[in-house]
Amino acid sequence: MKRIVAFVAIAVALTVEQVPAAESAATPEDCIRNFYRWYVTNLVANRDPMKQRGEIRRYATERLLKEIDKMVKGPDGLDGDYFVDAQDFDPQWAKNISISPVQTHGDKSTALVHLNGSKGMRKTLFVHLAKEGGTWKVDKVQGRD
Repeated sequence: MKRIVAFVAIAVALTVEQVPAAESAATPEDCIRNFYRWYVTNLVANRDPMKQRGEIRRYATERLLKEIDKMVKGPDGLDGDYFVDAQDFDPQWAKNISISPVQTHGDKSTALVHLNGSKGMRKTLFVHLAKEGGTWKVDKVQGRD
């Protein structure tokens, strides 16, 4: 019996270590960096971040998620990924995120975000953030190139 309990305890400990914890978004920069690292890593692993509703809610406002859900997809609507403003992505984007100085006014912030990849794969995004439940979250993304 003791062996079974020990085995279960070890299995639980190993499982817990493999589940990434949501990182705190104490600042708008933290939110942007944590979100894009998580988002692009999921794209690279061929996992749709939008289907991970519990996790994406840690990074994006409810208002934005509802807006995206209402968007028409395909040729007559959203053509590409909303958060990277592209049909393709570069795996290096998860590691090469640069953020302009953030402009904050109360519970709203904006920043230019550069996702830098290999062979000229670069995206510049204008990211709007809002505080929701005391945490900074992405509230709107606009492509710049």
